[in-house]
Amino acid sequence: MILKYISGRCDQARELSAAVPIVIVMSTTPEHSPQQTGAPVSASAIEFDEALEALGGALDRLAAVDRTGMTEVEVEDRLRRYVTETRRTPVVTNAMVAEAMGRCLPVLRRCSSTADYLRNLIRVTAGEGKALERDAVDLVPRRSLTTGEVLPPRHPAVAAAIELGVISTAHARLITDTLRQAPAAVPAHAVARAEVKLVRSATRHDPNTLRRRCEEELDRLDPDGSLGNHTEHHDRVRWLRLGNPNKHGMVPIRGLLRPDTAAKVIAALSPLAAPQPTRDAPDLRSPEQRDHDALDALAQMALASDNLPNRHGFPGKLLITARLADLENRTGFATTIHGGKIPIRDLLRMGADLGVIPVVFDTDGQLLHFGEEQRLGTLAQRCAYWLLDGGCTFENCTIPAIWCQGAHGEDFLSSRRTSIDDLGPLCGYHHRLVDNQGWTMRRVNNRIWITPPKWIDPDQTPRTNEHFRPLQE
Repeated sequence: MILKYISGRCDQARELSAAVPIVIVMSTTPEHSPQQTGAPVSASAIEFDEALEALGGALDRLAAVDRTGMTEVEVEDRLRRYVTETRRTPVVTNAMVAEAMGRCLPVLRRCSSTADYLRNLIRVTAGEGKALERDAVDLVPRRSLTTGEVLPPRHPAVAAAIELGVISTAHARLITDTLRQAPAAVPAHAVARAEVKLVRSATRHDPNTLRRRCEEELDRLDPDGSLGNHTEHHDRVRWLRLGNPNKHGMVPIRGLLRPDTAAKVIAALSPLAAPQPTRDAPDLRSPEQRDHDALDALAQMALASDNLPNRHGFPGKLLITARLADLENRTGFATTIHGGKIPIRDLLRMGADLGVIPVVFDTDGQLLHFGEEQRLGTLAQRCAYWLLDGGCTFENCTIPAIWCQGAHGEDFLSSRRTSIDDLGPLCGYHHRLVDNQGWTMRRVNNRIWITPPKWIDPDQTPRTNEHFRPLQE
């Protein structure tokens, strides 16, 4: 019955898509005015609130049920039914995200992207915000640009399965990510059949097993590789990411390299990853450990050279900060300009390396030592305010300092003089926003405060970013 419903939705989708090929995400008009206190509430909002209140009441009753009186079979059956119902909640989430995107709320709220908007609004990670944005694009009905006709989602079978609660969000994202990788030359009906087949598999398997089915189905769509433009495909799916450090400070690395990029990396690492036995003992490192050490050596060679380009005035160097007390006690951790943690013992070992700039602060946060001959100058100023502020100083922004641009405060307009008291980091998006909309910034007690123009905030209340440096309570 479920599969018949899903197949029916797919047939409807194909008929509508053939009739109107040009589409956008379904939404209302982008005009928006913030809800003012005392303003009348729309009938739709009242209806939504009533349904939400009923949902909250139902959850309260479910949580209060005495489950100890159930039999084993009843526990399993109710757990399965509850999970099925809760898996339907993304239907509402996706629709609301699509509505916010259609009304241009991320732009109106001065956010750099939809993911950044969702991070601030509902407190999700940037990665989850991007995933929610893709879900809204893939699984929510759309509207034609030419006729205004409502069209089905890009992936109607997946959307129908989510609506019924028979697959999870993890299943859905695996399927949509797989179909996104299909070569453009694959016929639409073949992609639609693959979607239904993968949804059917998702109703029977967990996401890990489904991932293997997705890989197999992608191979079936283009078995000999003749349909896809390999260069275009490689450019589309390439990526590299350094993950968050674990409790020991170790950082995972994942990604997909283009074939030519992989060839270059292997060629560069191979001579550095060769075993290095001594006269008295063999090299006991595993191949994977030798590759790790080769990457470390390659990065050190690059930092020691003068061939790396500048980024926002900062050269390709490793900037590390530490407290004097930690250096004296040889304990604790130092912090890199990218936000990573390095044990003090490792910092002392690295201190003499070329391309490493140690910066030392006292317990009060005063700059005691900057690890280059010049005490002031452009590089020292940038390093000082990057270390003081940690990242973009616009409220709620999470862009690290190394990716920011140097922005002048209001005093620069009259003095035409660059000083650390008048400089602060802003990401490219917020730097343009501050300049174009008339915001002003000033450093007070070693903290940047940014004041909005009167047309945004009549009281012009200064704002600061607490993401990197929380205010003391």
